[in-house]
Amino acid sequence: MTTQTPEQLTRTVTDNARAASRSTVGLLRDGGYATIGATEAAVSYVRQLGAKANELRGSLRTLKLPAPAEVSSSLRDIGDEVEQQFESLAGRGRQLVASLQGSRATQTATDRARVARSQVKAAGTSVRRAGDAAADAVDQAADGVGSRTEPDYASMTVDELRSLARARDIDGRSDMNKAELIAALQQS
Repeated sequence: MTTQTPEQLTRTVTDNARAASRSTVGLLRDGGYATIGATEAAVSYVRQLGAKANELRGSLRTLKLPAPAEVSSSLRDIGDEVEQQFESLAGRGRQLVASLQGSRATQTATDRARVARSQVKAAGTSVRRAGDAAADAVDQAADGVGSRTEPDYASMTVDELRSLARARDIDGRSDMNKAELIAALQQS
């Protein structure tokens, strides 16, 4: 397992939170689109049936069937029946939608969906802000670590240098002179 830097870890957490927010909103939105798409596909299929009947009617005329008038009439009747069935189904669908739109249950569900959408959006915003704040904190910490300046060792006393060497756990510090202490501190 590789160890991530704090900046990489923050970026990973932020990206994961943003992806979760997008996938939840996308899932809710795509559910509606899937329903509309299925309905559109069914409508398209039914509409093509009439055109297919007309194509068959035209090709039957060129085949010189024994009773083309009867076949053509039957196909015309089928096409008309398909169109009537389509209109009937569309009417039922309009009535169903109208009754659902006016129902108390639909209003309650719509209100709850609005509240849920608002909460999901707020949660996504909170996660994004928290991730941004964490990324800023990591950037500031990285800047602080990267910009650490060495003290002016030459102006320090031997006792001060030994104290720093003790804090950095430098071996042999008690036997070192000032120049040796400065060199050891600069290497640590």
